[in-house]
Amino acid sequence: MKCKLLLTSLFVMSAIGSYAQIQNSTALQTNANFNIDGTGSARAFYTSDSTISSGRGHYIIRQKGSFRWAIGTFTTENGTEGQGSDFSLFSYNNGGSYRGNYLTILRTNGAVGINTSAATAQLHVNAQPTATVAKFTLSNIAETNAALTITNGTSSPGNFITAIVGRSYSPTRPFGVILTGEAEDLAPPANEPAAAAVVIDGRSKVGSRLSVGNVFTVASYANPLVVVKADGSMGIGTLTTGTNKLAVEGTIAARRMKVTQATPWPDYVFESSYAPPSLQAVEAFINKNKHLPDVPSASEIAEQGQDVGEMNTILLKKVEELTLHLISMQKEITALKDSNKALEEQVKKIQR
Repeated sequence: MKCKLLLTSLFVMSAIGSYAQIQNSTALQTNANFNIDGTGSARAFYTSDSTISSGRGHYIIRQKGSFRWAIGTFTTENGTEGQGSDFSLFSYNNGGSYRGNYLTILRTNGAVGINTSAATAQLHVNAQPTATVAKFTLSNIAETNAALTITNGTSSPGNFITAIVGRSYSPTRPFGVILTGEAEDLAPPANEPAAAAVVIDGRSKVGSRLSVGNVFTVASYANPLVVVKADGSMGIGTLTTGTNKLAVEGTIAARRMKVTQATPWPDYVFESSYAPPSLQAVEAFINKNKHLPDVPSASEIAEQGQDVGEMNTILLKKVEELTLHLISMQKEITALKDSNKALEEQVKKIQR
């Protein structure tokens, strides 16, 4: 009996069921099919279907007669090492039509793409416009109480605002998100003077530094508490810093405050060439203007505020001028006392 078989089969029947054992190393049969109604096992399964640009399913899961999922390859081979035939997971609609490529692993570098076949990072998630990009939860706490979420901070169509939301669950401890930066404890080098354990770098979308926008804002339910502007100024309790580097809406409490400025300290008042204004001139100025010379008026302070360093300089100058007047008056008093004493001596002599 002459038979040329490309597929050699050995069938072993038993009382408890039917099994098929196939041992073959020949070439694939054209348009061949096989069906197994039961559970199958093998040392290895090999598929060799060609890969096309739109993807090819090698292992297909059917449900109710239609495709549901497929594991296969995506992108055709191009002859270059590691290029093409990326691993993919495909999905199908109820009728079996192609739905989408939900997972791809690039053969070139192992990058994983979720909802994208062209990953540009080791993990690239391409979310739907209204979907949450990523969420991390704990199995023992409801996600409404504990979750780290990356999402779109706006519902405006075609816009995206990166929003990272941390929902912490710690009933006796008021923590939300803890950001810790671990760095080498070294002095910043000259070429990186702003190096720090935690760096917040605000940039414009064109890749340059911000010039008019805010770099950093601390808010509570959209109510701004602290803002750092692009010019380096900071507002606490206010968004308007004006020409100030620090603007505070409220009071400041400090144990010490040191002010350094270029205004000359008024030691020149004690130079021999300095002539303080006479008390008569000061009195005339007060009667006319209702404030001391060189001192801002109440209306000026109300409108422009006061420079603490400059005001201390002005007040010290007035104290020094007053000191000079007191010294001068003390000299006059001493001279009068001496004169009175001399007159008293003369009177005593006359009375004798």
